[in-house]
Formats: sequence, C-alpha cells, structure tokens
Amino acid sequence: MFGILQKMDRFSNNLMTQDEKIDFIQEIVDNEMVYDMHEKYQNAALELISEGKVFSIVLRRTPTEKVATESKRPSSPFWRSICY
Repeated sequence: MFGILQKMDRFSNNLMTQDEKIDFIQEIVDNEMVYDMHEKYQNAALELISEGKVFSIVLRRTPTEKVATESKRPSSPFWRSICY
C-alpha cells in the first residue's frame, strides 16, 4: 500500500492505472486535501467528477458560512466551482 506522497509521485509521473488514479483522486477529495493541492490535482478531480467517476459530497452552507469560506479560500477555482 502506498502512502499519500508515493501516490502523488506516481500520479505526477503517470505511473498509475486509470483505476488507481480514480481511487487516489477520490481519496484526496474525500479528505478535502485536494482544495489545498496543486492545480493539476484539482483539474484531475474536476474532470473525474464531471465524468461521474469521482464523487464529491457538498455540504449545504448558510450565507454567513459561505462568506467566511470565500474569504478563507479565495484563490482556489476548484473550491468555488464545486462547492457553490
């Protein structure tokens, strides 16, 4: 079993099968690491989510929570596109 750093290395070097890639992206979406990761991981997640191969649970927020979240993560296009 690979740790997260090994998985990131394998992903970056295109050493993963499609199933491994889906599992890895699902893992980083589930634990919310993807929001703070490099754009290539975010783009891969967006692509796999749009294809229905990776699932993202979006929690409903009140307007107050939304404003607080926006100020906390203003630079992440992934965060805005998936969660709002």
